[in-house]
Amino acid sequence: VSFLIFSVNKRFYAIDISLVQEIAQNAKVHPLPFVPFYIEGVINCGGTAYVAVNPIVLFPNKDQKEDIKIETPNFLIFKRNDDQFCMHISTIEIFYEVQEEDLEEVVVDGWLIYKNRKIKIFNPDDIESRLLKDLSA
Repeated sequence: VSFLIFSVNKRFYAIDISLVQEIAQNAKVHPLPFVPFYIEGVINCGGTAYVAVNPIVLFPNKDQKEDIKIETPNFLIFKRNDDQFCMHISTIEIFYEVQEEDLEEVVVDGWLIYKNRKIKIFNPDDIESRLLKDLSA
């Protein structure tokens, strides 16, 4: 199993690489009116429009004040069959391959243990659930 470890400002996440379609760098965001506050707009990648989501706004950390602006124009485009959305990210840290025999020791309750650090494993379905809830209201 391979994971992509990435950062959003000072937060680190991991995602199963099979859920990633592409990493769009230097993408321009086109704002949309009348959308939830965590939707930055849309980006064009290969002629397809993707809804760009700011994860800091979508999933706030109640324990600390954070800058909600993400300076880099990088977007993680998810591999989806039924919708097109992406997440604004700061940087790609590393591609990390976990051997099958080490999987139970490295992946624990939604967290990836990498170099003695716990990194939250991100699931794009969490964004989809929130989008469906907010856009249907």
